[in-house]
Amino acid sequence: MLHHGPGHPPSASADLASAQLEAARATAHHGPSARRPRSGTALCLSGGGFRAALFHLGAVRRLDELGILGRLRTISAVSGGSVVANLLAHPDLVWPDPLGAPARVGGIEELVAEPLRLLTGRNVRTPAMLARLRPHAWGRPDVTSRVLADELERTVPWWGTDLREHRRGGPVILTGATETGYGVSWVFADARSVAPRGRVGDHRLGYAAPPPGLRIVDAVAASCAHPPWFAPFSLDGRTLGLTGGVPDLDEAPEVRASILRRVELADGGLYDNYGLEQVWSDHATVLVSDGGAVFRGRATSSPVGRLWQLLSIAANGAQTTRLRWLRASFSAGLLDGATWSLETPNTVSAVPGHGPEAGLAGCYPAALVSAINRVRTDLDAFAPGEQMVLERHGYVVSDASVRRHSPASVALEAPVDPPHPQVSDEARAADLLAGSERITALGRR
Repeated sequence: MLHHGPGHPPSASADLASAQLEAARATAHHGPSARRPRSGTALCLSGGGFRAALFHLGAVRRLDELGILGRLRTISAVSGGSVVANLLAHPDLVWPDPLGAPARVGGIEELVAEPLRLLTGRNVRTPAMLARLRPHAWGRPDVTSRVLADELERTVPWWGTDLREHRRGGPVILTGATETGYGVSWVFADARSVAPRGRVGDHRLGYAAPPPGLRIVDAVAASCAHPPWFAPFSLDGRTLGLTGGVPDLDEAPEVRASILRRVELADGGLYDNYGLEQVWSDHATVLVSDGGAVFRGRATSSPVGRLWQLLSIAANGAQTTRLRWLRASFSAGLLDGATWSLETPNTVSAVPGHGPEAGLAGCYPAALVSAINRVRTDLDAFAPGEQMVLERHGYVVSDASVRRHSPASVALEAPVDPPHPQVSDEARAADLLAGSERITALGRR
């Protein structure tokens, strides 16, 4: 609420500006408890680097088997989750009719799983970081995120398609970044979201159709541009044609002009690591796959360690609040859904309809789940063994959570058959994860 001193009544223009700002904030931030018409299912894929992407792959595989993937209305993703989400935008994937009989999506293995394993088997972080040392990069503040985009495109060439020109089937895909000028969520939405070209923007700067030359891979790179590894991805907002945004009430024109001159987009997980804000107010069902780092308690003695812990608390608190709000809405019956994460216990055998044999086939014990929780957040190369363990874990815990908390979402009955049986043994999987928590300066490959 605005307060005005004696003799200074609010002007009509101030009232209008205040109303516009509050309306913009309400539109962007109304949460899962908002009572609005709801329809369809949204899948949210969190950030967490290649670790999260591989974890999400396992979840996507199981959701496909259960007939859920083919009936999604929206996929909202940030950072590592955006890698999987945009692989699901492949034009050759065969999506079932969402109004027809439940069916699986055709082409998941060859068009999503195989390219993801190739991509996560490469170190795309170090080449991007080293690019800033080259003379031609001096004076280019976003060179690291631009090189990251080029590195991603080397493995996924079709991501070089302009976002506005990409045509495909399946759900709307929303790729989130953090716009650093106003500190809000920026969205890259493909042509299936808003015909005929899609849209980009946020509720403070406004929205527009994606400009020519803005590639799918640019959206992925912006969503993954986590400091200090990568500088924010920059766009010239003056050329985008953004409309509908609302500045701060007391903002000087030159401040907004400066933000527009170089719109800086950092990792989407900095603001909303679950990609929830884009979907939680108007979908009937929300499923959240969380491959983000697990917050752990620790004693700190040095000033640097204490500062890092405080920053971690701030980031974790915001995400925890979102999840608690969402789960409270599940409990209140405002919407349906389920969440799962790296630390979700593998309790398949406790789910109705599953016998102990199914649980034994899929479970990793608590000690191994703890090792999975410690796997690094990075865009460095992941070995095949690490890839398999993470994918298998995502498959099992997503199945357990959906069946327990959102059984109405299940459209097809399919036996639990976790991928990669060669890593089902606890000792074997533990050996493959040995040292997985370490981040090396120049990368592993």
